[in-house]
Amino acid sequence: MNRGAIKTLASGWAGDPQQSRYSGLYDTGLDRAQEQFAMESKALYKDASTVTVVDGTASYNLPSDFMWEKKMTHKGILLTPISRATMEYYQESDWTDDTGTPKFYIIDPEEGRKTFTLYPIPQGDDAGANLILTYYPLPASSTDDTVNPLNASALMAQFHYGIAAYLAWSLLGNETYTPEISTKRSDLMLTYQKAVTQAVDTFGNTKSASLRLKGGRYWKRDI
Repeated sequence: MNRGAIKTLASGWAGDPQQSRYSGLYDTGLDRAQEQFAMESKALYKDASTVTVVDGTASYNLPSDFMWEKKMTHKGILLTPISRATMEYYQESDWTDDTGTPKFYIIDPEEGRKTFTLYPIPQGDDAGANLILTYYPLPASSTDDTVNPLNASALMAQFHYGIAAYLAWSLLGNETYTPEISTKRSDLMLTYQKAVTQAVDTFGNTKSASLRLKGGRYWKRDI
């Protein structure tokens, strides 16, 4: 469904088929609904944001739609996430001067930075368009009813009903409390949560887990 179809579905569930009672709230509400779904399900991610590593440069800008990382590789080698606090605790010298092939990365998502830092500082042999950041993006906002939500991902279309349910749930939050409104909002939230659960189950193979065989045994093979 595109945004227009989702708003139509949500407006029916909210008892506002003409979209007049909550006029002006639909686009913003839909944006918040898709953002909430993306955060809770972790089903929407970008698998190939390539960064060019520069000799002697440790810090690089995060994508503008970055929420948090899924993984980072350099020359096909998986880097390990680490915090500044951990580096400062274990290092006896100024670790920000250490050079060598990167093995770790630090995410600085706060507004003043919005960068990631490689450790150690990459050198000449490490340079090139060879670092891939896989991350969970903040879905793009829109007011165009022809646009599909969740960055127009075709894989996410099966969960659009959940976004419509969350939108209707949020719209009904503007109503004076009654038992009927409370029941309807509870039902809508259950519909939304069902979509989140389905997304988690559907894309569960993206999580770091060993293969499980019948009988409850786990098997891990060398790659």
